[in-house]
Amino acid sequence: MLIRNYSCTTERIVLWQWKSVFLRSFQTSSIRWNSLDTTRVKASKLHTIFNDKNWALQRPHIEKIETIPLDFTLKKGQEEPIYFKEYPDIKKGLQLALEHVYTQQVRSNHSKEFQIKNTAWIKLNKHISEQLTQYKTPPFKTTYNDLLFDFILPERSKTKLLTNIINVDLVDSRIWNKLLSNETQPSKQDKLNFLLSQCYRYIYQQETFPLSAPLDDTDTVDTVDILNPAQWFSETRKMKRHIIMHLGPTNSGKTYRALQRLKQVERGYYGGPLRLLAREVHDKFQKDGVRCNLLTGEEIIEDLDPRGNKAGITSGTIEMIPLNTKFDVVVLDEIQMMSDPDRGWAWTNALLGVQAREVHVCGEPSTYKILEKIVQMTGDKLTLNEYDRLGRLNVEKSSIKRNYKDLRKGDCIVAFSKKKILDLKLDIERKTNFKVSVIYGSLPPETRVQQANLFNSGEYDILIASDAIGMGLNLSIDRIIFTTSKKFNGSEMMQLTNSQIKQIGGRAGRFKSNKTQGESIGYISAMDGKTLEAIRSGMEAPMTDLEKVIIWPTDEICSQLMIRYPPGTNLSFLLTTLAERLEQDESGIFELSDLGNKLAAISMFEHMEDISFFDKLRLSTAPVKDTPLVKKAFIEFCETIAKGETRGLLSFKLPFHYLTYNCIPDESVGLEKYESLYNIIMLFFWLSNRYPEYFVDIESAKDLKLFCELIIFEKLDRLKRNPYMFKFQAN
Repeated sequence: MLIRNYSCTTERIVLWQWKSVFLRSFQTSSIRWNSLDTTRVKASKLHTIFNDKNWALQRPHIEKIETIPLDFTLKKGQEEPIYFKEYPDIKKGLQLALEHVYTQQVRSNHSKEFQIKNTAWIKLNKHISEQLTQYKTPPFKTTYNDLLFDFILPERSKTKLLTNIINVDLVDSRIWNKLLSNETQPSKQDKLNFLLSQCYRYIYQQETFPLSAPLDDTDTVDTVDILNPAQWFSETRKMKRHIIMHLGPTNSGKTYRALQRLKQVERGYYGGPLRLLAREVHDKFQKDGVRCNLLTGEEIIEDLDPRGNKAGITSGTIEMIPLNTKFDVVVLDEIQMMSDPDRGWAWTNALLGVQAREVHVCGEPSTYKILEKIVQMTGDKLTLNEYDRLGRLNVEKSSIKRNYKDLRKGDCIVAFSKKKILDLKLDIERKTNFKVSVIYGSLPPETRVQQANLFNSGEYDILIASDAIGMGLNLSIDRIIFTTSKKFNGSEMMQLTNSQIKQIGGRAGRFKSNKTQGESIGYISAMDGKTLEAIRSGMEAPMTDLEKVIIWPTDEICSQLMIRYPPGTNLSFLLTTLAERLEQDESGIFELSDLGNKLAAISMFEHMEDISFFDKLRLSTAPVKDTPLVKKAFIEFCETIAKGETRGLLSFKLPFHYLTYNCIPDESVGLEKYESLYNIIMLFFWLSNRYPEYFVDIESAKDLKLFCELIIFEKLDRLKRNPYMFKFQAN
């Protein structure tokens, strides 16, 4: 490849280049640092140095560059690219096509226009050279349909340019005549000229000219206040909404009241925390004769009338609420989840941004004060409805004896790790005649429902569960028994909050309850006296008000941040900068979603240059479990997006050979393997809903999902030893 040296005419360009190198160096190292505080300090220093937004708005122009068409002549000691070895006739054609593009599109009498076109020309040369050297084997032959799709989408043509060049003769001559406006048979050279011209135009129009055009002082970089998330949703702020709060403890009927209102309108949305809850609401509405769609990250069911019109009401997960759609009523369930470090942003963004005349929020009384502050910021009307629990809760005077003699049918034992949950299941079934079902977070939702149904029906006597029971599942629990008052938070053991204790304990007596003189009663106990006292204290303590809610930037906010920094600035740096700036928010209630987990996910695809910035922003919220197998699959999925490939799930080299009946009794293949495979399958569905042109053959993925669920259920039912016995209690 010919190497060219060039110089810039202003000090600003030198500063720009120095800053770009410095930023990239910092961003690369910041991903490796585990300390978020250290990262923020570094970001703070950079932000102080480059705090003049105006200088960054002036794009550099490359001037006085003498351009020579790409020369394929080999230098001494240089090896011929495998591409030319395999397709020797292409070499001369490619050289002539490059000369054609340079003559027809780059040369210009206008010096300023020539500078910009020349920059695009250099990028095209560099792009071809990189493709030539990256191939260790010849480019694959492609299919007829893929080739046509590449012609329609020039950005795909760029990433697969060499592959398309060797397949130009696959396309029907009539289509070539149409593309080239020729009535006669085009030559192969005409086709090569077209492909390179199209690639050059894409680089010039999409990647070079927009960044080379100077921006004047009227640029609207500050039209939205970055430090005020309420102003991130400009269309919603034009509306006068009515926020109706339904606040009360578990089993108080608050969500039921909100759903009754939702049934009465033409256009509405129920946003729940779990796919299972969304499916439950969908099924209830259908049973009651109310047309309803289902929309989750992994599943879409449209209720269509005979004319093909979709139902106006949708039940879905909170992350899927469309913030650009107008509704009559929207219900946001479990609103206290706004403070969750990982998913809380979905509730906060929905509360701030959903376009509905009425927004019904259901949750704990601890959210009232912070909701009141948010509504003051948005200028909406506020109405409060408070509810009391339907029944009583009693904390028992004594704890459960370790020999399990005090256990009784209808008990639910709460533990906070998979190892502990399965240890208890095996121990109780070995020492008593009780049959035990289990529920924990990494089980597939359908398996959790199966386990819950076994317990609710009375077929199984005891339920052992994590705090996953604290939200959403309908369980016939008479008594909640805590094994501990502490929970591992990812780095250390922490005392359960009063809110967590109340949320979990409130499930006692939830549906099938003991009744005394017509009153429903639920009981709460613990496995030892010390834990029981801590639980009693938490149940009797006043509710602690939420102080912070989690937020995540919209595309518009990220666009405004992007133009303050050089092209190619990493997403991780922008997010770190935004987190730092939100700390300056006077209200003090907004906090960016947990950057530790987000940056770890972003690091898996941030280096992939062919994934756009906004696709990277979207992928940063993908449901990726922190296991090696899932992360490996996610990287492969991201590479598929980067390359613009179309693939089914079975085309990836993943261990789906474990999905056989023979593996069910094989205890050497543990539950964790299948939980990871299940997450990979659901991740594929998540991506397919967002990139349907890349991730196909959903029917095969559904078959794998069902079989994976079957194996997990059977392995739980036949469990003889704990597969997590050597794992840390951190799940």
